[in-house]
Amino acid sequence: MSLDKNAPIPLHYQLTNDLREGIIKGIWSVGELFPTDKELMEKYNISSTTVRRAVAQLVQEGLLDRKPGRGTFVKEAPVEETLGDLTGFFDEMISHGFHPSADVLNLTEVKLDDKELEKVPQLRIFNAQKVFLIEKIQKLNGEPVAYVRSYWPYDYGARIAEFDLTTRGIYDIIKKELGIILIRAEQFVGADIAHKKTAEFLNVRKGFPVLTMERIAYNDQNWPVELSINEYRADRYKYKVLLKQSDQTVAGYFL
Repeated sequence: MSLDKNAPIPLHYQLTNDLREGIIKGIWSVGELFPTDKELMEKYNISSTTVRRAVAQLVQEGLLDRKPGRGTFVKEAPVEETLGDLTGFFDEMISHGFHPSADVLNLTEVKLDDKELEKVPQLRIFNAQKVFLIEKIQKLNGEPVAYVRSYWPYDYGARIAEFDLTTRGIYDIIKKELGIILIRAEQFVGADIAHKKTAEFLNVRKGFPVLTMERIAYNDQNWPVELSINEYRADRYKYKVLLKQSDQTVAGYFL
């Protein structure tokens, strides 16, 4: 596709969209050497500044990887999760055609003493003396994507731990095996860097960017039954939010 130099849309934005579409459609395969800046300049008849801005944007989105002295290579597109549906990691990934799995790191009782509540104050929602922690690494096609700490009321967690959590999602287990129905959740998404422990689990360098997600899920009696604190590789995972106009007035605020 040629770029419309008379359009009000900036050229670098047009180029970014065109290259992104080509990557998603598979014009360039994962691991393949991407065209050089010079080749793109000649193909689109544009400046080096425009090319660099577009390529930098695709690198930031996790679609390309610049390797000094070697060139720019196509990366596997980040997994995209649409916020709005109350689903677990396994269900979400299977719906995208991926093969999820998990390495279970820890299945244990956690006493909610002052020290633990100071470390994870969100655990106060359970109003209990102890909870059950399921700690694991979520993988896609064998590659680590997320480090997960999932806290449940002790009785729930101990029952969940009886099942194979390496090939099956927790939400599938609680629904089909335990009869626990989740009706809603509060979810908070943020950004951070990978500290030593997380970096080791996700196979990235210390300081690598990660997406953070904290979820509080409620059952059909409106009781909080899960606190999930997760960290995702920012180059392999992203969230999408679908917005629509409404006749209703929506009040918002910034934290």
